[in-house]
Amino acid sequence: MHGPIDYIVVGFVGNNFNGSILRELEAAQKSGVIAVLDAAVISKDNDGNMVTIELTDLDHDVIQALLPGGTSPGLITDEDVEEVADVLDNNCSAGLLIVEQLWAKPHKKAILEANGVLMAEGRIHPD
Repeated sequence: MHGPIDYIVVGFVGNNFNGSILRELEAAQKSGVIAVLDAAVISKDNDGNMVTIELTDLDHDVIQALLPGGTSPGLITDEDVEEVADVLDNNCSAGLLIVEQLWAKPHKKAILEANGVLMAEGRIHPD
């Protein structure tokens, strides 16, 4: 049984990264809140040339750190990358994540055992 699976796209102006995002992803996984199922970084330089880094492009040890459950990357398609790149400004980057919401699995199980049926779903962003 899986929890809800979400995609998240986060943009960054100036193509500047530090390690804080990866540390927080790792912490969220270790705490059992989420599981990262796949990830990609899409970057454009000042001239609009695109570079993409997907999990499958990374070192095996890095993949294992991001996917400790042994999930195989590959959920993000070329079409997904192109869709993000189309809305990305020059000299900007975006991180594309597919995550499973592990915290929701016990709730899903309880709903199913009570013969409950999902009738609607959505997300309200506080911003």
